[in-house]
Amino acid sequence: MRSKLIASSILLLGLQCSFVCSATLLTDIQQLSATDMQGRKSGSAGAALTRELISERFVYLRLDSFNNSYQQAFVYSSWPEKTGINMLGLRRGCTYPNHYIVVTAHYDHLGLHGRKVFHGADDNASGVAAMLELAARLKHSCPLYSYIFLATDAEETGLYGSKAFIAAPPVPLNRIVMNLNLDMISQPDRRGKLYLTGARRYPALVSQLDSNFSHLQFLHHRGPGRMARDNSRYNWPDASDHGPFHRAGIPYLFFGGQEHAYYHTVQDTWQRIEPAFLDMAMQAIWQTVQWLEQQPPQTLRPDKH
Repeated sequence: MRSKLIASSILLLGLQCSFVCSATLLTDIQQLSATDMQGRKSGSAGAALTRELISERFVYLRLDSFNNSYQQAFVYSSWPEKTGINMLGLRRGCTYPNHYIVVTAHYDHLGLHGRKVFHGADDNASGVAAMLELAARLKHSCPLYSYIFLATDAEETGLYGSKAFIAAPPVPLNRIVMNLNLDMISQPDRRGKLYLTGARRYPALVSQLDSNFSHLQFLHHRGPGRMARDNSRYNWPDASDHGPFHRAGIPYLFFGGQEHAYYHTVQDTWQRIEPAFLDMAMQAIWQTVQWLEQQPPQTLRPDKH
């Protein structure tokens, strides 16, 4: 019965989307933010269910694994001991197979508070679903670069999943030419904007996206304005999983990140997703990947070439 309700709800929601906003994308968001996922708090039964779903999607998308496992376990607190588990899948490239673009999206959220479920549809089921959508699109032809699809755990408590990846990477860090981080992409901020941080080092990309997406705003990595940059809440390298990559000297592009009325509330549900906005976000992300696919490694990360 639940699957039929999901299918009918997605059909109604999908009628408002163009072909870019696929039924699979919407289904993934709804399933990741479902009540039985319990808000996906790190270490919870809901987080374990989420990993099962991501693993099933990785298998379906025929992603390779590292060391015969999609999981990367890590300890992020010794007393009391707390562990997290990242999910990693690999799509091997054909032209630059030893150069990697790491696509990140955290799957954890706030969990349960009493009987209240913090569903986290936008934060960050939307980013994980978009990451899976990218993996599906890159399946159809061999990409230029190798792609690591990294669904991180324990982001909400301190970016611990991405820190663990940087501390014990499955490939040499100097071979990672880009981190593409997706976090909260299905809801506009109060000005109706989607934000892209880190792109200003690539003027050709900014020019292309700026001409195609009026709702996209480009930010400096220290925030939206001179006065706001003095406020730590606008220090984007500390805001999401691109931070540890940035501190390791790896360029990043960060889609999302602005707070909205439903941020960190029980109202962040799939029913509040704005299909037209999600459609625009997915188009912008896909055009960005297509642009990356046309660039040589020295353009993306000139310090290592």
